[in-house]
Amino acid sequence: MEKQDQLLMKKQNKNLVLDIIKHKSPISRMEIAKLTGMSPTSITRMVNELHAQGFVRETELVTSGVGRKAALLDVCSDVLYTVGVEIDTFVIKIGIVDYVGEIVAWQSIQRNVAEDYEETLQKVSQVIGRLIAEQQIPDGKVIGIGVGIPGSIDYMNGLVKVSDQLKWNNVHLAEDLQQLTGLAVIIDNELKMKIVAESFTGMAKDSQNAVLVGIGSGIGAAIMLNGDIYRGDSNNAGEIGHTVIDPTGNVCNCGKIGCLATYISERAILADSRKVKNVNSIGDVFAAYRSKESWAINIMDRTTTYIALALSNILCLYNPEVLILSGDTIESLPELKETIEQKCDLYIWEPLKDQLKIVYSQLSNHGVVLGAAIQVQNSLLDLE
Repeated sequence: MEKQDQLLMKKQNKNLVLDIIKHKSPISRMEIAKLTGMSPTSITRMVNELHAQGFVRETELVTSGVGRKAALLDVCSDVLYTVGVEIDTFVIKIGIVDYVGEIVAWQSIQRNVAEDYEETLQKVSQVIGRLIAEQQIPDGKVIGIGVGIPGSIDYMNGLVKVSDQLKWNNVHLAEDLQQLTGLAVIIDNELKMKIVAESFTGMAKDSQNAVLVGIGSGIGAAIMLNGDIYRGDSNNAGEIGHTVIDPTGNVCNCGKIGCLATYISERAILADSRKVKNVNSIGDVFAAYRSKESWAINIMDRTTTYIALALSNILCLYNPEVLILSGDTIESLPELKETIEQKCDLYIWEPLKDQLKIVYSQLSNHGVVLGAAIQVQNSLLDLE
């Protein structure tokens, strides 16, 4: 075996050991050896290295039956931190997350629809700087920033190609934010960041195949197949908002006619509502629905029909174990859940119903931020 291959294997083994300690702690060296099939000597050597690097510590001793007590291992949550950011039309959310995925600092700030790209980035940079200072996190312990944004994102090159919600086109977000903060930056579509969080600690934790659907200012999906995010050729897999459901329907701002987004997005619901009543916000529409005003019931009835049809189509294409619904529309109007489920029951193809679980995200407004921060760990943490 060449020296380079040996080094790579050693690195992979060390990553594996750290991953096991992180997810199964407290755990003994002997148990790790059993799980990995590696020799106790190798495990001890790797654990000593991880200990010296600050990743692993020994916790209280426990007795394993008779004889000597076995020292148990745990990870150090404060060995490193990552920053997660979600930028949406009206709000920016920022969190600092420790090594075990706990959010240690959080700030949510309003975003003015009229503010330009530079202004938004300045805000983000200032809040990140302030949160790091308030937490008194030493220099070098924050390894990077992850940003989740709605739209078509070239995550490899840190480029926002198109974001309808933010009105950004071809901006080099990763590079620009890196210059402002001095930290490494990765970016991705916000639902792809969110499914990372669902897989880490949420509704997809025990699933290899899951689809997350977000319904709010827009509609989109993130798809996880065999434990990895399925991106498609240009990272646009899951952009169901631009699937056409009615070729004689509404004109979409993408230039096509009858896109799903023109029936389900908040903007579409508002536009239809204003034909009937002078409403200021989506909240007014939801309030009218709750008050059983017939126009609002009709509009939301059509919306839930199109949601159920979209879910049915996704299920036929990907056959996931779990389908997670999330987003502002579902969270602001939980009464819709029952209607959506009833309609899914009508539309979903029978053979798909047996194994499928339709669930709701429990990560509330933290999902994108947490997923973005965890994705930074996955991408940028490089063990020596």
